[in-house]
Amino acid sequence: MKTIRFFLLFTFIVVCSTLTFAQSTITIDASQLYTSFKFSDSQSNNLNAEYSGVYNSSYGIGFRYLTEFGLIIKPGVGLRKGGANLVYDEMNYSWELQYLEGKLGVGYIYITNRINPYFMASGYYGYLLGGTQVINNEDFNIKESELLNNMDYGLIFSPGVEFKLSPIFSTYIEFNYIWGLKNIEMDETQNASNLAYGLTLGLSLSISK
Repeated sequence: MKTIRFFLLFTFIVVCSTLTFAQSTITIDASQLYTSFKFSDSQSNNLNAEYSGVYNSSYGIGFRYLTEFGLIIKPGVGLRKGGANLVYDEMNYSWELQYLEGKLGVGYIYITNRINPYFMASGYYGYLLGGTQVINNEDFNIKESELLNNMDYGLIFSPGVEFKLSPIFSTYIEFNYIWGLKNIEMDETQNASNLAYGLTLGLSLSISK
């Protein structure tokens, strides 16, 4: 939690000092994610390998502020799905989760001409809108049953490349590593957090010079 607070405070200070000189763009993107959980039991045994990932998606809209020397500030909101599968003691488990999340990122872009590589690090905070846990053929509503914590937060690391199509329009592609830091288990003797890898395609529209 201290890491997230420090990251957000640092980003806020940078935003305040650079926003006046920033170029603004609106971004819209969609991601294909491979999601799973990091999990340790009450004896602190790491059981990550027992979980198999599932393919999910996320969608987002944001604002990108770009300074003259390549600093990126990017707040945004979106919907992200998560989950995983598990086979344990001849029982089949699966989780399907959907989060509403806000993100605040900072990064650097190396501006050339048409092709501009960049790297972003973002903090995210998510709220569980709904979810289902399936045990064999029996479904459980995660929200109603309070099987998992509603809150989630963590970090997202995103190297990518922007392709300049015109002075106004650009597209970009980026790889995402989502590292959940919040224990979403209600049982405090266990620890589970979200984990995902993804590929994002996006479009940006300049609204200022």
